[in-house]
Amino acid sequence: MNMESLKMRSLPKIPVSKQNSVASAKKTADKKFSEDESKTITELKKLYLETIKLDVDLQKEIYNMEKAFEVKHNAIFEKRAKLLDDYRKQAQEDTNTESNLSNFWLRVLKASYTEFISKKDEKILTHLTDIRSTLRNDPIVMFIIEFHFEPNEFFSNTILTKTYFLNCLPDVDDPLSYDGAEIYKCEGCKIDWKQNNSEKDKKSYTSFFDFFSPPTLPEDTEDPNYCDINAILQNDFELGFYLKERVIP
Repeated sequence: MNMESLKMRSLPKIPVSKQNSVASAKKTADKKFSEDESKTITELKKLYLETIKLDVDLQKEIYNMEKAFEVKHNAIFEKRAKLLDDYRKQAQEDTNTESNLSNFWLRVLKASYTEFISKKDEKILTHLTDIRSTLRNDPIVMFIIEFHFEPNEFFSNTILTKTYFLNCLPDVDDPLSYDGAEIYKCEGCKIDWKQNNSEKDKKSYTSFFDFFSPPTLPEDTEDPNYCDINAILQNDFELGFYLKERVIP
């Protein structure tokens, strides 16, 4: 996906420190303007706020349209899932034939995220049968990435989820800084590891399944851990958006 298409789909962002915007606003406020200049600046701000309102309405319409087409997309994805499932069953019966389509979703993920997938992860991901995305836009805009697994010896979950929450409204304290929808948090899910596949064992190495245990961004932008967690979540949000827009379709 090139940068222009990302702009068209309004790539969500994550919250950043307000220090720069506050400093910029203070610098502007410190300047001395004539009465006529001040009036003109005020009117310009009002006009800009009107364009922001239009952008917010546009963003909502984009998500409404995407939700409306989700059923049609899912119908296609159901056919894909059935096709892969039928092929997998046939390949399991024919043990003498080496299949290039075996472990389809593992191969798809490794094509983009090799550095995040350990050897142990590969064994688990051979049981991955489908990846789906669900958009919800009422009252909170969010999208959910679903990883579907066949029964396996590693965990009892049949579906693992990752949810991304989006804010489409301007900051009430600084509306002029609005720059489109932003992902403001994400939530993973609890993985019910089976015996000999405990969380303690998993922590001994970097795992793709860390994806389901994201850190929480501190509310205070002055928190000493804010920048580090912010960077981690930036990568996480980009990964989630890439899964939704490029991997699943």
